[in-house]
Amino acid sequence: MKYRLNRSFIPWIVFHTFEYWYYYLGAGVCLYFLHYYSSEIPIMAKELGDLAIAGKLSELSITDFFLLAAFIIFYRTLSRLLFFYPARVQQKNLRLELVHRLESAFPRAYAKYNEGMIFQSLYNDLNRIRGFIGFALLQVGNIIIASTIFIPKIQEFNGDFLIAFSPILGCVVVFMGIIYLFQPYVKRGMDESAAVQNFLLESYEAKKTIQNYHAERSFCEKFTETSDIELRTFFISTLGRAISFPMVRIGVGVSLVWAALIVKDQQLPASDLIFFSSFLFLILEPLMVMSWIGIVTSQGYAGWTRIKELVSDLDKRFTEPFLVQTDIEKPVLPLWNKDAQVYFPQKEWTVLIGDTGSGKSWLLERYSELLFIQNKKFSFIHQEPYLYNDTLVDNIFLGTEQTPERIERAKFYLKEFGLDVLSKDMNDLLNMELGENGKRVSGGQAKRIALIRSLVADVEYIIWDDPFSSVDLILESQILKKIKADPALKSKTFILSSHRLSTVKACHRMIYIGKESGVIEQGRNDDLLSTGSRIDEFFEKQNI
Repeated sequence: MKYRLNRSFIPWIVFHTFEYWYYYLGAGVCLYFLHYYSSEIPIMAKELGDLAIAGKLSELSITDFFLLAAFIIFYRTLSRLLFFYPARVQQKNLRLELVHRLESAFPRAYAKYNEGMIFQSLYNDLNRIRGFIGFALLQVGNIIIASTIFIPKIQEFNGDFLIAFSPILGCVVVFMGIIYLFQPYVKRGMDESAAVQNFLLESYEAKKTIQNYHAERSFCEKFTETSDIELRTFFISTLGRAISFPMVRIGVGVSLVWAALIVKDQQLPASDLIFFSSFLFLILEPLMVMSWIGIVTSQGYAGWTRIKELVSDLDKRFTEPFLVQTDIEKPVLPLWNKDAQVYFPQKEWTVLIGDTGSGKSWLLERYSELLFIQNKKFSFIHQEPYLYNDTLVDNIFLGTEQTPERIERAKFYLKEFGLDVLSKDMNDLLNMELGENGKRVSGGQAKRIALIRSLVADVEYIIWDDPFSSVDLILESQILKKIKADPALKSKTFILSSHRLSTVKACHRMIYIGKESGVIEQGRNDDLLSTGSRIDEFFEKQNI
């Protein structure tokens, strides 16, 4: 995979241009013919005016106008396709690269980014970059090629007319300068827009499960505050456009008046003003669009800046000593600002126990990072796993090939995990749509679906964070017996966290950790589950 996002903004544009040079070469040829034929419009318009004044419209050839229009439509359409297609491909490549970086990075590398911010980068920011790279390059090509064709023709007809274009050129320059001054507010507006998106995503997600009726602040009030900030920032960011955009139209008017004065002073025919106004119309599009290049560029650059900030965090290299060790069975992991050596025997079950907040999840995450660095295949199911808006079978086999054997194993565990109650027919159950984040199933059912996902995956290590907190003891016992009896799982290493004595008894080893104290005890269950041990005291407290 080519890492395009490692480049700065300008080098990336240059690299993109050379990467798709054949498209831009074809687009440049189309633009040349487009403007060549377009430059015939003022000449033909002047001739039409002369014929109208002379009363000889019968000599007009309509066919020439139709042919000219056909050529212009053809080359205009083709030039835009050749400019916009590479931009669309580039957007896809950048999005795939960003997703790959997100997938390859440690979760803590992007922990400060909420869902709205990541969505903003993956969707809106990349859309703005696509708009810039397609639109801006097209219009730069438009301006350069149009200038090389139009200026000589105007100079040949009447060089004084070139001076009459100066007002509109000056207004466009002022427009772009004002847009540049307001560019920082464009990026700030994007950030606030992401905050609004995230507020909507998180608030409605939370209110599915948490609602203090008649006792909490209105959602609408909080949303109004967040939205008002976004609207104020958006208003400021668009002030530059609102103030400067009318100047371009003023420039058009002044240029027309100037040309009219030239026609009057030099006693030129009225059709010469038609010639000038026709070229003014042709130049107006690239000039008007050139003024918008500043807007599109500021948005594209702001989007690029936001994405580069995310990429910088994703590329952050963590240098903790534990990440360079090679002993997977007896790693030394950081826990409460000290080194904790733990033992995870291969092909055995190890469980972490401890009070809430003691660091069990932290330890599992650090061990998973070590496995990731060592290129080990593992499945990590967090306490609150995410389910995609897809079928149950596609969620189970996410990233795993669906073979007949694995399908049968999935059906087996769906029944053993008590999920067959969702549908009388197993095939209907597999094809059941789960909805966004599994909203069509309960939290406990979603957790069990995620656990099945790890059981059918082709991995060496299965890491579960408090896997059975939402099932009763009878179902837990049934599940554990079936898993431990499965020949396909005998070669896998299971590492769990739990508060339950029933889960601990099903494992071979345990590690007892305490808040701020780190590892208190670890060893085989038979040795530690004895009267008087610290672990025995831990479970005795639960029975009080």
